[in-house]
Amino acid sequence: MKKFGFFPFKESPNLKILLLANTAWNLWNFRRSLIELLVKEGYTVVCAAPEDGYEDKLRTMKSVEFIPLHHLSRKSLSVWNNLHSLLELNQLMRSVRPRLVVCYTVKLNIFGSYAARMFGIPTIACVEGQGYTATASGAFRFFIFWLYRLAFRFARRVVFLNYDDRGEFLQHGAVSPEKAVVIMGTGIDTEYFKPSVVSKQASNIFLFIGRLLSDKGIREFVQAASIVKQTFPQAQFQILGDTDEGNPASIAPSELQQWIESQHIEYLGYSDDVRQFISAADAVVLPSYREGMPRVLLEGMAMGKPVITTDSVGCRDTVEDGINGFIVPSENADALSEAMLQFIQLSRTEQLAMSRYSRYKAVKKFSNDRVLPQYLRIIRSVARER
Repeated sequence: MKKFGFFPFKESPNLKILLLANTAWNLWNFRRSLIELLVKEGYTVVCAAPEDGYEDKLRTMKSVEFIPLHHLSRKSLSVWNNLHSLLELNQLMRSVRPRLVVCYTVKLNIFGSYAARMFGIPTIACVEGQGYTATASGAFRFFIFWLYRLAFRFARRVVFLNYDDRGEFLQHGAVSPEKAVVIMGTGIDTEYFKPSVVSKQASNIFLFIGRLLSDKGIREFVQAASIVKQTFPQAQFQILGDTDEGNPASIAPSELQQWIESQHIEYLGYSDDVRQFISAADAVVLPSYREGMPRVLLEGMAMGKPVITTDSVGCRDTVEDGINGFIVPSENADALSEAMLQFIQLSRTEQLAMSRYSRYKAVKKFSNDRVLPQYLRIIRSVARER
């Protein structure tokens, strides 16, 4: 018997875990700490995703193998393309033969669960928000939940990042209650994301980080910026992120150019390392319509920044209104501007108190130390089941 941290785990001849995601970027940026923990625990990790440049980083990790997925398209609704993707996943299961499969993102939660079932491989599905399906038509949402219902019959556990999503899946009969588990986030490295050593003076910089999608509230952010600047022209509004070509919710590059020319916002482009931008900001803003658990807000909180977000699924779980930030109604630029104005008018002492509580909340509730052991316990439990 070998002891793995929390309880004894009987050594298996197959300690190979397969992680499936729709981009290598997703695995590198959001799963890296979990991968490192699994390797430390004695597992061999196989990552499979479409290549996007981040696969080279994954291949540098100890005891990690990367296998490209050539047919998976996160945007395509083509039956032919999706059939090819399912067949490719079948071949992947046949060649890798992992002890356990962990699936991320909509298509892989569905197709990955099916493919693993064909080879008797246990699966953990991770529902980290609903993406475009959350705001899609009723008929399309019904169809997606029907696919989930079929696929999750085969999953051993289904992990949600908030109780609202879990409740909705239960309501639709897409998952059974005994399989549905809530873990608040994917874990934040609070040593990597930590407050700047040098204390900055308040400069009223509001920072939006994320893909430039309408359902992320980017238009409300820009509208609120123009409103606030009428009263506080010195306030700054920064956007860090890129458009998402092919995503129906993405803004057009021409619209972004109009915002830049209006001088209401400062466009920072895209960066792999957001820390310097968070450090320079006074508050992180995400007026999203719905999230699983908004990582950009957690990163901002870990760096000691107050956050302003919406009273929507996932987002509201990060903020205690008036304590470490403000919560406003979604799709409401006027309410968002009022919260920004309220923040500007706080004393520096009050702003710093919000900052300290954000950091405290991030460490105590959303850090790797708090979150990753929960994933590890589930992985161990399912890996023992045959």
